[in-house]
Amino acid sequence: MYFVELTNHSESFLKKISKEDAEIILKKIYSIRENPIPPLKRLKGCKLWRLRILKYRVIIDLVISGKKIIVLRIGHRKNVYD
Repeated sequence: MYFVELTNHSESFLKKISKEDAEIILKKIYSIRENPIPPLKRLKGCKLWRLRILKYRVIIDLVISGKKIIVLRIGHRKNVYD
């Protein structure tokens, strides 16, 4: 099982959005702890992954050797990649 780590940026974004959306996002993130690869897609040109949840995108750094899922950024799909 992978350990989930949220950065300060992702935690602050979750506090800004509605409580229902934040719960859905966290539930989805914690649901991929057993096997994270299938729901994730690799971002082109870098070693990061993305996860689609509602109208939001979660940018993840997956450390396979350390069994860590590091949530770098959560944002609306329009501006999360900036």
